[in-house]
Amino acid sequence: MLNRRAGLTALIGISVAGLAAGCLSSNSGGSTSAGTASGPGKSTIEVMYGLGPDTEPGFKVDVQNWAKQNGITVKFTKAASWDTEIRTRVQGGNPPDVGLFPQPGLMCDLAKQKKLVPFDDATVATDKETLVPGFVEAGTCADSKVYGLPNEVSVKSILWTDAPSFKAGGYTAPKTLDELLTLTQNIKSQGKVPWCIAAESGAATGWPITDWIEDLVLRFAGPDNYDKWVKGELKFNSPEIKPAWDYFQKIAFGDGYVRGGTKSIVATNFQTGGNALFTKPPGCYLFKQATFVANKGGFPDSVIANLDTETMPLPFPAKTEGDNPVLVGGDLAAAFNNDPNTLKLRNFIASKENGTQQAKNGAFSPHKTADVSLLPNKTLQTIASDVLYKATAARFDGSDAMPAKVGAGTFWTEPVKWLSGQQDLETTLNNIDDSFPKTGS
Repeated sequence: MLNRRAGLTALIGISVAGLAAGCLSSNSGGSTSAGTASGPGKSTIEVMYGLGPDTEPGFKVDVQNWAKQNGITVKFTKAASWDTEIRTRVQGGNPPDVGLFPQPGLMCDLAKQKKLVPFDDATVATDKETLVPGFVEAGTCADSKVYGLPNEVSVKSILWTDAPSFKAGGYTAPKTLDELLTLTQNIKSQGKVPWCIAAESGAATGWPITDWIEDLVLRFAGPDNYDKWVKGELKFNSPEIKPAWDYFQKIAFGDGYVRGGTKSIVATNFQTGGNALFTKPPGCYLFKQATFVANKGGFPDSVIANLDTETMPLPFPAKTEGDNPVLVGGDLAAAFNNDPNTLKLRNFIASKENGTQQAKNGAFSPHKTADVSLLPNKTLQTIASDVLYKATAARFDGSDAMPAKVGAGTFWTEPVKWLSGQQDLETTLNNIDDSFPKTGS
């Protein structure tokens, strides 16, 4: 979702050049029929992306290092509005060579139009050995071909706390959703406010609630049903999906559970809404937000400068202890042509060899073999090793994969009406279901 950039990779190396050459040495296929090609290749490759300021600098350094080693010039193009600009480029017959898609749904739309080149089986098999479970599936489209593999990921399944205040309260990390409710009730019983929840984002107000629901659907319904829900095969008001909303309702509508009350949620900015964790006394004790919030523009500068001592991020708990799915955002590298150098660059971006500088800048790799010690502080190292790389399954932001009318439409706007007291939960879910495009439409 918006501003979710926070993560990348590890371990740069030149071995990928040999690996890519081996994968790309077969006979040339059609322009979009296969992920292989032959010939000398283009000397300049354009890569287009919408990366945020926390990820872009390291990404460019890592790619430039690889390009220099391979005798290729890379043209970097940043899109201010990825969805609009990539569609315009494609429709105008002038797509970039490589694109980084934050939305798997849009990527698969273009794949269906034969605008993208799938990865070859050998590269997918190599990457799958080290990727967090679920990431290959995130880049797989309806024809069962893999068109995108992740360049970077941000971790959404995080509860942020103020370390000194949380420890002073005698609180411990909840391991299950039931324990999270118990912790919430315990904090409230002490006359304190448990939660900060923030969903204001200008014209996109409401999207942070989708992250809450997606994390809960992963836990209550499981990854397979999560996939069916994203595809529209399970309704928002179905027996499998509704329990996620019921759980969120217990917290969001709980008496005294949320700072400012339920209606304040949609008026509280998603980036700074957790800063009350750090006031004296704390305005709240728990805040659910992706890892980007620990970058400039999110938590106060003084907190970011002392992240290891000021914060104590907790994994968003499982429904059953030990079953630990993780929700992520990120960008999938995809190729618009089968020029050999285009495919080499795409394959490098998605490989475990990418990302030394990005890691030093605080970015997570989707590969479990990443050297977490490259990350700049223990907080990020712990999130990588204890949340991302211990995940039993990972899923990309579901709203980004849903039809835009829902994922960037009613899934945002209907919960805002609910939280504002304009309608009940049943109406909210039915309205979202009614907006989902019917199969074949």
